[in-house]
Amino acid sequence: MNIDIFKNILSKSKYSKKIFLIEENKTYEDFYKNSIKVYKFLKKKINKNEPICVCANYSFNFISLIFASYLNKNPITFINPNASQDEKNHIIKDSSSKIIFFDKHFLEKKKNEKNFLSFYYRNTSAKKKIIDCKFIIYTSGTINKAKGVLISTKAISNNVYGINKNLNIKSKDRGIIFSPPAYAMGVSQILTFMFSQCSFALHNSGVKFPTQLINKINKNKISVLNISISALRIIKRFINNKKNFKNIRLVMAGGMQFTVNELNEYKEIFPYAKIINFYGCTENSPRVSHYYIKSDKNYKGVIPVGKPIKGVKIKIVKYKALSSKFGQILISGSSLMNGYHNLKKLNKKKIIKGWFKTGDIGFFDKRKNLFLLGREDNTFRVGHEKLCPEEIESQIKKDFKLSEVIISKIKDDILNWKPICILTNKKKISINKIKRNLQNKFSNYKVPKEIYFIKSLPKTNYGKIDRKKLEKIIKKNYEKNCF
Repeated sequence: MNIDIFKNILSKSKYSKKIFLIEENKTYEDFYKNSIKVYKFLKKKINKNEPICVCANYSFNFISLIFASYLNKNPITFINPNASQDEKNHIIKDSSSKIIFFDKHFLEKKKNEKNFLSFYYRNTSAKKKIIDCKFIIYTSGTINKAKGVLISTKAISNNVYGINKNLNIKSKDRGIIFSPPAYAMGVSQILTFMFSQCSFALHNSGVKFPTQLINKINKNKISVLNISISALRIIKRFINNKKNFKNIRLVMAGGMQFTVNELNEYKEIFPYAKIINFYGCTENSPRVSHYYIKSDKNYKGVIPVGKPIKGVKIKIVKYKALSSKFGQILISGSSLMNGYHNLKKLNKKKIIKGWFKTGDIGFFDKRKNLFLLGREDNTFRVGHEKLCPEEIESQIKKDFKLSEVIISKIKDDILNWKPICILTNKKKISINKIKRNLQNKFSNYKVPKEIYFIKSLPKTNYGKIDRKKLEKIIKKNYEKNCF
């Protein structure tokens, strides 16, 4: 497949009167003209193949700059406006960007912050050129500093094409984007909607103001929505009339450990929509697989993430110590990144003969649907055995209809680590009943030795449970005997 979605979008937009941004009432033709204007501006300021940085919220000019950088062949790096100054400085330096575009959130001391196209040059002699790269998207992971994922035009084009073909998004659809602008998922949604000539709305507050997001979804008659389970639970408390969501025909629910409990929450909020569970990672531009959830199927435990989208390949490298069918997920194909920026050793470790080691653990069922269990870096050894926390968590969630369950670990002199269970549910649950239930289903080393209740679990900025922070809290309280 040889498709260039940027070229395709620009070509279709040139004379199109179709509404591009709903609330700003901009057409695709407006977008095209603005992109050419920004391109001419960019051409005067920086050479081809020299990387640039953008630290701003979504806007008409934000999207135009993406396409202007494509025309001028400049790799573009996005920085979260709400990131710490240390993180911003690291990304700017590591990406070797010479010119930084920003809005009012970037550098408060700058005087010329009247519009998005404010910019400044870095005081650097570096003249680094990066060939065959459209985006450098920084993501956290196994190293202390954020690492830059090199995504080519070919990779993102193939991924968007695969997403569109699988989901059948149409020009009459309406979308909304509220993922952070520095995330691959946000950029992917913009390009997917534009490739289909959809109208869409931009929402820069995420789920910080739930009522505002709900009102925007209803007011603009949004039909395609990408919302994680953590975001859903936040807005759920602010929904007054679920019938308001009758325009939504497609809901995408990406994330680990999507269980029957979570499915029921989605079905309750979006009774008229098809629900899709998906799997993705930044390194694959970012979608890997989709699974259309069938309401008439009797799911047990975790719901699959399905089969790979067009152009993506998946295989499992099995763990002998963990289970005969479980293993690490490896991906390959036309959507895969070019590698990590400035990290040659990590590239050799993570990419083997064209296959990327995701660090995720999963398995295939008889129908070749992929199931996710968790992260390899969440696993730990109990004696000579290897334990995957998410496997136990999903069983407890299913059997006791709980929404937040974490299997963590405490240091043990004999076994190295011993598993413990952390719950936040306020209703009375028999600890012995949980243990007996697990003893009937798992080997003894997998059964939590102790179960504790805490008021709330620590979360990341984007609603995910922060396991590392939780481990520190557990260690501190356990040593002080505060549980």
